[in-house]
Formats: sequence, C-alpha cells, structure tokens
Amino acid sequence: MEKWVNDWYSRYWKLKKAVQSCDDFNEKLFEELATECGALLDTWMEMEDKLEDIKEIKSTHQIGSQTYHGAVQWIPRSLEGPKYFDLEIFDKAIETLKVEIEKEMKNEAVLYLYLGFSYLYEGELDKAKETFLYVLKTSLNKVEKHFSYVGLGCLFGRRHHYEEAINYFEKANSLYSNTDVPYNIGMAFVMMKKYELALPYLLKIIEANEDDGEAQYFLGHCYLQMGDESKAFEAWYSALQVLEFKDLLVTLAYEFELYGYYTAAIHCYKRLQAIGFDETWVHHGIAWNYGLLDQKSTAIDLFEKLVIAHPKDTNIWISYIWLLSKWDQKDQLRKIVLKLKMNNIRHPLIEKILS
Repeated sequence: MEKWVNDWYSRYWKLKKAVQSCDDFNEKLFEELATECGALLDTWMEMEDKLEDIKEIKSTHQIGSQTYHGAVQWIPRSLEGPKYFDLEIFDKAIETLKVEIEKEMKNEAVLYLYLGFSYLYEGELDKAKETFLYVLKTSLNKVEKHFSYVGLGCLFGRRHHYEEAINYFEKANSLYSNTDVPYNIGMAFVMMKKYELALPYLLKIIEANEDDGEAQYFLGHCYLQMGDESKAFEAWYSALQVLEFKDLLVTLAYEFELYGYYTAAIHCYKRLQAIGFDETWVHHGIAWNYGLLDQKSTAIDLFEKLVIAHPKDTNIWISYIWLLSKWDQKDQLRKIVLKLKMNNIRHPLIEKILS
C-alpha cells in the first residue's frame, strides 16, 4: 500500500510541475491518477463498512477481543488516556491515565504501558523506567512484557547507554518479533560505532522490506565505515529510490558530494523536489553540483536564475563566485561584482574569493 501511495504521489508531482511550467497537459496521466483515486475511495468505503460490522458485533456480544495473537485485551473506547496518547498530547495523557488506571484494574498493565511511553516521550525518564519495571514485575503476559522491554530499550537509548538498550531490545525480541526491535538494535550498534554488529540487523530489516530507505541508508553508512565503498554506494543508491525523509535525503546528498558522486547528489535534490521540497536551497544544491561536475553552461544558467530570484541570498552568491573563479570566468566575474555592489552584498568569503 505504501509503495502504491508513493508511486501515486510521484506521478502527481510530475504532472503538477508540468502544469506549473506551462508544458503540455498530460491528459492520460491525469485520467490515470483520477481512476486510481476513485478505485481507492470505493475500496476505502467498503473497508469502512466491514469495520463497522465488526464494531457492531463487538458491542452487541461484548466480546473481550484480543490482539497480538490473543495476547492483549481491547481497551474500552470510553477511556480518554489512550486517545490523548494517540494524539501525542502526552502531558494530558499522563494526567488522565493516572486516574483511569485506578478504575480499570482489568486493563491496568496496558494502561501502565501507555503511561510509561507517555513519560518517555515527555522526557520524564525516571518515571518511565519505574512504570515499565512495574509492568515487568506484575504482568505474566508476554506481549506486555515485550513492550516494557522495548520501552526500557528506548529509554536507555535516549540516555546514550546503548549496551543496556541492546540488552532490553534483545529481551523484547525473544518474546515477540517485529521489525522495529531489530532496527533499534542495529541503530544502537551504529551509535556505538560497532558497524559489523549492526549489519545483520539492518540486513534483516531490508530482507523484510526492501523499500525501507532508512535501513538502506544506515546500511550504506556501515559499509562505508567498514571500508567497503562499493557496497556502501550500492545501498545508498537503493535508499535514494525510496527515501521520503527530507533530513536523510539532504544528508545523503552531502555524503555523495563529499565523496565526489555529484550526479548522485543531484538525484537526491531532484528526489526532494519530487516529494514536494521545491525550495531555493534545493535548486542551489542542484546548481552547485552541476558546477562541481564542470557542466559550466548548465550551472551558470541555474545560478543566474537563482541570483535574479533571490538577490539577497549570500550563500548562493558565494557558491556562484567560487565556481566562476575556479573556471577563470573573468568577464562573468566582473558582471557579478557589479551586481554585488548593486545589491549591497558583502561577506568575508566573497572578498577572499575575489582577492
């Protein structure tokens, strides 16, 4: 489902950009997107009806339904604490859960887990630890213990006590298996710079979901730190195709640029454009890397457009002037100096480049 959504948005941004650029309108692509949207709406409505059937049966028969293979009971919908938690209003969740725990002894352990994670996200780590340990001592339920160990692993990870975090994550993994726990273990090893130990966990995540761009990125980071540049860039190219996170794509662009893979860096910035970050710094990154590729005419054309659109952006001027000086473009530099004076742009780096 996630892959289909990403594909739909990718085609949507392509069509939108074409329309904004006054290119020919792709009627076929528009109809294709509209048809898929309608089909999804029909499916969604059918799924909603089926869920309503389940809710009706549940309320009629008062089923003590359970999740995680029969391990955790349903939480009554009347409880407000879990709702505040889902809305990420953690301070209100804490206040409400304390009251509801006293009244809901049957659901006490699960509510304590909500309380523990609320404390964790609010940064009240000592209270979170106390709550998770209480569930471990009082619950016989494997999944409740699993999430208590996960909570403790996250807690010690936040404190940068990674060995203790790994210990708790491994205990969680022994009780109940999901992809989040191996990822957390792998990341703890990355933070400890034990890249060889992180590898099997990251590979396991990618085996389960090859479209996990984050895991692909950190897998590449591990390979690079281990000296295997070929596998590192192979993983990073895979990450580039699927990453949706701005910060990781920017980091990946910087990594490619650092190691001289300027074309790959340009692809990172174009990927950012495709997912909606069509901003000045993205265009700057594209222009800069075309410059580093010595594609002079393309870079100059892009920088000229940038300085016209953003005449007060000092960083753009610095990049442009540095490239022109590197290419010994004296005539173009003289024109740029005049523009700098007109826009009253001054900066120590500009003066150093021009000196």
